[in-house]
Amino acid sequence: MVPDEVAPGETHPTVNVEAPNPEQESPFVASSGGDLVDDATCTSASPFSYAELEDKLKQIPPGLTTIIPSARCSRWWKRYTFFLVSGLCGMAQQHDLFSDLLRTTDYMKAFASRHKNSEDQLRLRLAEAEASLSTARGENEALRADLAEAKSREESMEARLHEAEDEMARLRGEVRQLRTEASIEKKQKEDLQLRLTAQKEELEREFAAEREELEADYKKQVDDTFIFGYRCCMKKNGIKRDVLQFLRVKRSNFLTSLLPDSFSFCNFSCNLLSVFLVVRRPLCTHIYIYQ
Repeated sequence: MVPDEVAPGETHPTVNVEAPNPEQESPFVASSGGDLVDDATCTSASPFSYAELEDKLKQIPPGLTTIIPSARCSRWWKRYTFFLVSGLCGMAQQHDLFSDLLRTTDYMKAFASRHKNSEDQLRLRLAEAEASLSTARGENEALRADLAEAKSREESMEARLHEAEDEMARLRGEVRQLRTEASIEKKQKEDLQLRLTAQKEELEREFAAEREELEADYKKQVDDTFIFGYRCCMKKNGIKRDVLQFLRVKRSNFLTSLLPDSFSFCNFSCNLLSVFLVVRRPLCTHIYIYQ
């Protein structure tokens, strides 16, 4: 007996087709009372078809367990048994194929459902990513504005730095110029100091020479003044002799020969002292002014 249905994934049992025995019963019995199948139908030369096979199978009663063989339809029996087994194997293969297709369909449905869930999650993630992208774009725009402002500030700072460098270079040039001028002025000052020192020394030498000349002239004037005063005093007092002649006179005759009769010694001493003071005063005044 061939099983009616084979579970998917199971192996099909091998069906051994044995040659019919003449003593056995015929395979087809009529539904009226167990009569044999007509031999004319077994020897029909019509081509094989699944519809004809289905009709032949329907003619077999469901409770029949014995098959009565017939010598006349043995050839037909072999042929149709082979076709039956082949058809059943093909149906089993189709059943397995359909089972695989059903499992594949179930897998595809599960995959589609999971894919749909993952697609929904991906859509949610895409929406979140778009929202975060819009936020990032806003932040990027703000950062770009800040960057542009920072660049403008940097450019202004660079311009100010260049101006400061130019100003520093100009100031350095001015400092070098001032240093050069200061060195020149210092050199000129040193030269002037040397010239002033030389002029001072020359003036000191000239002043010393003039001082010596003035001292000599002053001494000469003092001597001349003293002599003039002395002579005036001698003339006023009526002294006829000179000092040198007076020194030659003897001591015994000094007072009597030098002074007249009406001239006293006290009067002569006072006049001589006054002349000395008059002559001495210009000398002291000149020396004080010179110092």
